[in-house]
Amino acid sequence: MPKLIVADENEGRRNLLAGTLERAGYEVTRAGTLRQAEGTALATMPEVVLIDGEWNTGDAIDASQRLMSDPEFAFKCRIVILSRSNSEDYLVSAARAGINEVISKPVDMNKLLAQLEKHSKKQFVQPPADVSNATGTGGSGTFDVSMVMGDAKWALPMLKGIVTPEKINVDFINEILTQLGEEGIEIEQEIDPSLMSNVLRVALNNIVNELGPTANAGAAGSVSGNLPTSKRSSKLGSKSTTSKLGGGSMEDILQNQADVIASDIEGVMDSILDEKPDLVNIIPEHNQAAIDPAVLEFTRLVTETAHELMWDIGRPGNLTDITLSTRVEDVTEMLGDVLTSLPSREEEE
Repeated sequence: MPKLIVADENEGRRNLLAGTLERAGYEVTRAGTLRQAEGTALATMPEVVLIDGEWNTGDAIDASQRLMSDPEFAFKCRIVILSRSNSEDYLVSAARAGINEVISKPVDMNKLLAQLEKHSKKQFVQPPADVSNATGTGGSGTFDVSMVMGDAKWALPMLKGIVTPEKINVDFINEILTQLGEEGIEIEQEIDPSLMSNVLRVALNNIVNELGPTANAGAAGSVSGNLPTSKRSSKLGSKSTTSKLGGGSMEDILQNQADVIASDIEGVMDSILDEKPDLVNIIPEHNQAAIDPAVLEFTRLVTETAHELMWDIGRPGNLTDITLSTRVEDVTEMLGDVLTSLPSREEEE
């Protein structure tokens, strides 16, 4: 019996979908949070993880990318997203995260069951978007979705925008030499900052363009071959120096610099995303209309009654028509949204 995880923060929708899939012959595990889904998936390695695309407490694509960064999970399992968004940007983001398929909502259950069968049998399914030939512009670079975060090569493409004459210049070299002096690292021979900036820029570009150990070795050999003997004999390449700069190789140094940049960006973005807008009245006073409290209470009563009815109708086993079950699910969700939007009774008084 194929194992499957249904991840959805809406309990009613989650149970309705899980019940349908259980009747179709799947061993279903329910997850109400993305973290729960990730932990369960890595522990059980199901054939398919089915994730709702819209969350108030997280992002389905980010969760999928974290799962796909685990080599064993990426080899054994597949991820399917149920989403109301089918824009090109969304599909490309999903493909880059390693998501195997994005199915549009409202869901056609017959199609969903057919696709889940293919995924559970590891048959070929067209990915959300073709990113194999995607190329970046400027300093954005490109990322191979088959790479995992543990691979040091993932950060190299983004460095293309860094290894430029504007970044690697005489001032950059002088700053490094100043830092080395502050750390007590002695440079026995005088270094030409202009020469060093050119050599360093060429070496870094070779590493970024080749993206491989052979290229790194070739770049290092090129640097060593072009430097004058007196320059090569200085202590700049000593163990203490390379250790202070972040590792024993140029790739280690670049990786550490990329980590620092990423951390700075995350810090700035966190402060921006945490900002909450001030609450304002967007409806002019002359456009506002008074509502009879009795009418509002009657609206609430009708909505609650309809919501309970849809909930009872949508329970597993009450409906045999899968398409109708999907419609009932959508109506139940909309009624729940209406109830959430209505002011509380304390506000009404």
